[in-house]
Amino acid sequence: MHKNHVSIFIPDSFLSEINDLKLKTSKIGVIGRALAVFQVDQIVIYKDLSQKDDKFVTDADFMVKVLEYMNTPQYLRKKAFPMQSELKHVGILPPLRTPHHPTNPDVNIDEFKQGFIVKRTKKGTYIDIGMNGKDNLAFCKEQLSVNKVFSFRVTKVAKEVIVTPDEPDDVYWGYKTLSTHESLKNSLKLINPDLVVETTRYADTINSIFNEFEDKLNNSDKVAIVFGGPYSSINEALDGFSWDLVKVNTVPSQGTETVRTEEAVVSTLSIINMLLNFR
Repeated sequence: MHKNHVSIFIPDSFLSEINDLKLKTSKIGVIGRALAVFQVDQIVIYKDLSQKDDKFVTDADFMVKVLEYMNTPQYLRKKAFPMQSELKHVGILPPLRTPHHPTNPDVNIDEFKQGFIVKRTKKGTYIDIGMNGKDNLAFCKEQLSVNKVFSFRVTKVAKEVIVTPDEPDDVYWGYKTLSTHESLKNSLKLINPDLVVETTRYADTINSIFNEFEDKLNNSDKVAIVFGGPYSSINEALDGFSWDLVKVNTVPSQGTETVRTEEAVVSTLSIINMLLNFR
């Protein structure tokens, strides 16, 4: 799916029916895993306007933190995420096992790694890229912000491992996470997609518009897929903007009264994955 830029939009009310922190963490884990399985480029958390106040701001920030934690390689998590009470249940999260989460600590020329900037000097920056050894850090000649995670390509392996900022364009390299605290319309404007896919049970079923839907996907470079929350489906009018809009029911003949957002995400992404990768 990485050949097309695919973003999904989830409301900040996603966790609103759950009070338990462990269950909230687990629910986010389903989303994070789906993002990786179907090679989604970005997830955007938007403000659910069906709720008149800002009571879900904390949940939105929590979702971003857990999703960023999941997307960070295991060997960098202790540095990138110092102990925080809201992350006490992250041990239950499923691993992503994506290309940017390698399990081998060895490094090779032209290999790509994510690294945490440990310190900066006049000559450059020292980076933890997961090599064995307490002080076994790679070096980059560029001045980069400390306490941040960047992607690098290994350019030299000798007494010192030299890296340069870079990331591959031929493999899936994780997702980006954004919480806008803005309406869905304004959040979409930040991404400026070619095609917006609005998922709703009240639209035409996927089988009835399959060919039309496939054509729209294949002719769009930037695709945004939007989902509603527990309280309501999408209640903002999304037509009349620069993007093309298609409304679709991706769970036809559902056997339950409602389809949860995370269930709709998996169902929808599986269909779009098939259409984008098996043309």
